[in-house]
Amino acid sequence: MGHVTRWGRLGPVAVLAFAGLLTPAGPAVAAPDCAPAARTVVPDLPWAQQWLRPQRIWPLTRGEGVTVAVLDSGVDGQVRQLRGRVEPGLDTLTGGRADTDCLGHGTFVAGIVAAGEQPGVGFTGLAPQARVLPLRVTADNEHPPSEAALAAAIRVAAQRGARVIVVGTPVVRAGAQLRPALEEAEAKDALVVVASWGSTQQEVPVDPWVAGRVLSVGGFDREGGLVSGTAAPVDLMAPGAAVLSLGPRGSGHVVADGNGYAAAYVAGAAALVRAHHPRLTAAQVKQRLLATSDRVPREVPDPQLGHGALDLYAAVTAVLPAERGAAAAAVPVPPAVVARPQPVDDRAFRVATVVAAAAGGLTLVMVSVTLAAPRIRRRRARAR
Repeated sequence: MGHVTRWGRLGPVAVLAFAGLLTPAGPAVAAPDCAPAARTVVPDLPWAQQWLRPQRIWPLTRGEGVTVAVLDSGVDGQVRQLRGRVEPGLDTLTGGRADTDCLGHGTFVAGIVAAGEQPGVGFTGLAPQARVLPLRVTADNEHPPSEAALAAAIRVAAQRGARVIVVGTPVVRAGAQLRPALEEAEAKDALVVVASWGSTQQEVPVDPWVAGRVLSVGGFDREGGLVSGTAAPVDLMAPGAAVLSLGPRGSGHVVADGNGYAAAYVAGAAALVRAHHPRLTAAQVKQRLLATSDRVPREVPDPQLGHGALDLYAAVTAVLPAERGAAAAAVPVPPAVVARPQPVDDRAFRVATVVAAAAGGLTLVMVSVTLAAPRIRRRRARAR
């Protein structure tokens, strides 16, 4: 299949998925180095898609009628698998449009959420009929987005009717600008999905007020190890290592690692839930995703694993008693019991092996967690 571009954990889009705490004011922006055009088309089914098996959900919903806001580096609206479903959006830095993408990260995230089906291509977004609202909050590889840019983007997303807002950077506290933006998103019934903090080198101060208004996601690899020491706060786990998605300025695919990509999978799942259960509030959608998770830890929420791994099939199809009447967010819900579908045959998929050999100087930093790895592996064994 040719050489597949790999973005390492600190590759051309490190600023969003793995940045430090938000800065109160925007730093000086360096001239960006645009990601190369993605030209290699991968026909095989990626491992993350095999794990989540969205094909079983698509007869019920493909995310139609739901807009997902991607707060990132913009989204290339001309990429073949997204064409026609990317709105002009807004560049919060310049006031212009955001349907172009120099860095590539926003296009990658949007692909995981909403890439359409393409003949001869295995990769598809979880919600291939959802619409994408791109909101650019960074144009630089070196600095995290400012609080002002992120707050403005959340406000615009809420005002323009986005039912899901995905942020590729951790949000663990809110200043004077971000707090009212999150309150507006809550008032407009938008679910805000963010990347978990991805560092074990320092203690991260967590604002409980923020934690109650976002859904924080950490990533795992196909063997069950955590991506870059995923740390609290984390609500849910999803695929985040050697995941494949769309690159900018071309029809091809790239591979990358990080909690920001795991957040994209949960945002796609949320779009499917909101399309299939349109009467549920954002708080109920969050609780449904947590309640139907594959409970990897013995007790939830676990400090490192949250409520467990995203179970896409259960998230859309389970019947939850707590949704009858009072908001599900106010009632603890036991894990739903659902039949496990048979896995998709993965013998044709070898992208992870190929890209690992082609990674060059980029290194995938993963921490194997004793509790998570064997349990997640046993989940895959039971599903076979």
